[in-house]
Amino acid sequence: MQMAIKTSQKVMQVLSAQLVQHLEILQYSSNELEQFIYDKANENPLLVVTDATVKSQYEEIMQLASYSLKSYTAQNNGLLNNSFNPIEMKLAAKESYEQFLLEQVPMHKNLSSVDLKILTFLIQSLDDRLFLDVDLEIVAHKFKTNVLHVEALLDLLQTFEPVGVGARNYKEYLLIQVDRDALAPKWTSQFIKTDLELVAAQSIKQLSKKYKTSTQEVKKTVHYIKNLKPVVTGDKFETIPYVIPEIEVERLGEEWLIKLNRGYLPIVSIDKHYVEILKNEPNCKTYFQNTMKDALLLLQGIEQRDKTLYELARLLVELQEDFFYKGIEAIKPMRLKDVADILNLHVSTISRAVRGKYIKTSQGVYALQSLFTKGVMNISGKMDSIMYIKKRLKQLIEAEDKQKPLTDQQITNILSTDGIHISRRTVAKYREEMNIMSSFNRVYG
Repeated sequence: MQMAIKTSQKVMQVLSAQLVQHLEILQYSSNELEQFIYDKANENPLLVVTDATVKSQYEEIMQLASYSLKSYTAQNNGLLNNSFNPIEMKLAAKESYEQFLLEQVPMHKNLSSVDLKILTFLIQSLDDRLFLDVDLEIVAHKFKTNVLHVEALLDLLQTFEPVGVGARNYKEYLLIQVDRDALAPKWTSQFIKTDLELVAAQSIKQLSKKYKTSTQEVKKTVHYIKNLKPVVTGDKFETIPYVIPEIEVERLGEEWLIKLNRGYLPIVSIDKHYVEILKNEPNCKTYFQNTMKDALLLLQGIEQRDKTLYELARLLVELQEDFFYKGIEAIKPMRLKDVADILNLHVSTISRAVRGKYIKTSQGVYALQSLFTKGVMNISGKMDSIMYIKKRLKQLIEAEDKQKPLTDQQITNILSTDGIHISRRTVAKYREEMNIMSSFNRVYG
């Protein structure tokens, strides 16, 4: 028997405790971060949290509102009337999930009147778990359209908050979560689709053998699936948090003004008095060091989160200026990787930064995730967004001779001369998604 020694090089990234917590804080939405801060304060006696939420007594609410108004006026020179007011948001009466979902519909401005009716009907057809409780064929028949059209609108509904809304079963509920997470392990979707029973039984070896992958990768995937959000339970009309935009962008003269909304978050500080007590207590030296380190990690993590979100917003304004002027129809194709490369950050960091966060513009409130769109390469080597292509397609149909409407192939040819090379089948798909009839039906329909 011969023995040989082989050497190999392997690049590994080891995350420090500081970086791990910074990334954890970065991925939190505003409501999640608020809860995280309170959880940390309960664990760490050095942390002092000053509650910035609405107080129970009317006098306290008025004092807080008065303070907020004065502070904002002093800093922003009378721009208060157009500002986001977290106090008004917090004071609003109970809202149902149905109303909450309907309020997200106007964020999508390219919907036809039929689209709006179908989307509203789908929202009203959710059960207490927020699962869809109606067959798509029934919906298609009701609105005299096809199932593909209804499916496209269901796909849109499934991008709404809370994550998982509109799922038709438990597997789809999990798959929606996975689809919205760029950091999901490689085999997650496949495990859910075909082997959820093995995942539940933690059959690590069996899954490893079936997918020809390491047991370590399988364990990672199973752990990820088991930690996905559970199904919403109870009455869907219970109180829910509002969508709070993390970032505001508005035009001020010739400049874009970027603001981070932090007024709704509790103020975190370190209790100096308690620090002195622990620091001078010989028996508490290790405890003091650990709690101080943990407190500083939280403060630094919040600061780093603000810095990353601001840098992201600044770059979005630079790359997507037309969007901030005209709205979602003017958005250009942009990938997470494109932004990550420019900011010199890992793509997973950008994925965490946009997760569950919203931006307020003069055109409305949008999920940050919705600004990252796919595109089609044109003849000049640039990317045209699908939104732009659909808009151009609609313009061609609106300007056509009504007696001789353009066929899908003719539209394909015209787009080709514009430098947009897509197939006839793709033109038909986009046309159907916009609920535009075929050329035959536009004449005789």
